[in-house]
Order: sequence, then structure tokens, then C-alpha cells
Amino acid sequence: MDISDFAAQFSEKMKAVNDFIQGDEIKDIMGVESVNHYKDSFKNEGFTDKTLEKWQEVERRKPASDWYNKGKASAGRKILSGETKELAQSTSYTYISDGVRVTNATPYASVHQNGEMAKIFGKKEFTMKARPFIGKSAVLKENIETKIVSEIKNILTK
Repeated sequence: MDISDFAAQFSEKMKAVNDFIQGDEIKDIMGVESVNHYKDSFKNEGFTDKTLEKWQEVERRKPASDWYNKGKASAGRKILSGETKELAQSTSYTYISDGVRVTNATPYASVHQNGEMAKIFGKKEFTMKARPFIGKSAVLKENIETKIVSEIKNILTK
């Protein structure tokens, strides 16, 4: 395509870019990238903003702990990765007017995210250590921007 072809198609291409920006496809890019980034927190055992901030170690993996390798919670299993992996798998997104909202529907997500009160086996209370897995992230923002710019370039060069 030369410049005269591009000039002839300019308004059509600008409409296609505007449709992309105003439509659901851009929101899907934001949502999918976000959910994948937040699910990576569970694989990486920590949250990535600019760099990976590892979560505090759990007692079940410390050999000197009374909780070491007890019950279903194996010493070899990753932090916040139960048998069902429900916490990670429950991270999803929905459209809102100006983007997407990422949420986690499990009733205990905020306990882990924020470090709130919990009960051991439903009895003894303790404060869970905060292990954030959702939040603002410079790496995520850059990944989303890269995908969106790539899609706009694709629209303009079709």
C-alpha cells in the first residue's frame, strides 16, 4: 500500500480503529491479559507490579514448623494452590463502561489478598498473611498497551 492508497482509505481505517477502541475486542484484550497476569501470581508465588514480589513462605513448607507436611497441604505444593486451584481459577473479568473489572468470586479471596482474619479448621482464629494476587501492575499495563498498539497497527496496515 502506498501513501495515495492509504489516503484514499484513511476515513475507513479511522472508523475501524474507532470501532475497535469503542468495542468489546479491546476490552477482551484487557480482560484476558489481566486474568492471565493474575493467574501467573499463583504460578510465581507472588505478585508482579514492576518486579515479582514473592509471598511470605507458608508454615507447611518449613521443616521446623509443627505444620510441616501435615494433612492434605503438602510441603511441595505451591502457596495458595489447593487441590482444586479454585482461588486462581475463579479470577475473571466483566465489561464496564470504560474497560473491564477483574474479580475473584471465592468467599476467601479477600482474606488472602488483604491479610484478614481466618480460622484454622474453622476453629482457632488467626490473621492470614496478605498474599496479593490482583492489583495495579506496571508489567500488566505494558503488556496490554503492547497488544492494543499491535492490533491498531494491524487495522491500519490491512
